[in-house]
Amino acid sequence: MFVIGVDGCRAEPGWIAFKVDVVSRATSVELIDLPSKLKTRPSDWAWLAIDIPIGLLDGSRNCDIEARKLLKQPRGTSVFAAPCRAALGIEGHPAMSAMNKAKTGRGLSLQAYGIAPKIKQVDDAITPEAQEWAFEVHPEVCFWALAEKKPMGYNKKKENGRDERLELLRPIFPRIDDHLLNDRQGAGKDDLLDACVAAWTALNRFNKNAAPVCEPQRDERGLEACIRY
Repeated sequence: MFVIGVDGCRAEPGWIAFKVDVVSRATSVELIDLPSKLKTRPSDWAWLAIDIPIGLLDGSRNCDIEARKLLKQPRGTSVFAAPCRAALGIEGHPAMSAMNKAKTGRGLSLQAYGIAPKIKQVDDAITPEAQEWAFEVHPEVCFWALAEKKPMGYNKKKENGRDERLELLRPIFPRIDDHLLNDRQGAGKDDLLDACVAAWTALNRFNKNAAPVCEPQRDERGLEACIRY
């Protein structure tokens, strides 16, 4: 039985998965087609933690607001306001942002626009039933929890930020450095670290130790909007 942490990446088919055997704690990394897994759950997957907004509202999501409060600045800026569902199918940042503003009262950041295709992939595939085993995380919130509720001091894309995060992950997943050495063209080291800490949260949920940043909301499709750590 496995728990899995997943982060979007540029390598095909677009998602990097960090898998943990819940008995042996053996770890492995692979590139996966996440939407197909959400539609047909692998029989040996216990929990799946996904670094992407799930549950899209025509307004602000409480979990985004509370996550930013936990992380403070500057790490809080990594929590982008999620787009509304109506904006996802629109081409181009200006038009997508205009639709988002019409629905929610605010425009769409370039960062949120950049991950909009990934958000749509998951939104098109996930169901309330799938959320019984697949849930949303934010890596910086996960690292905050792993560091005894202290936000990271450095940007994850910088060497000192990578080292800071590795120090937290090594005691839990001793093979993390080996996994980082394997070249997966298009999947960055920060993508792998984010997937790894997401898997730690999935393991927490398996052990009934995960918590939400706030009370969940539900969108018009009945999807839960909630970040867990």
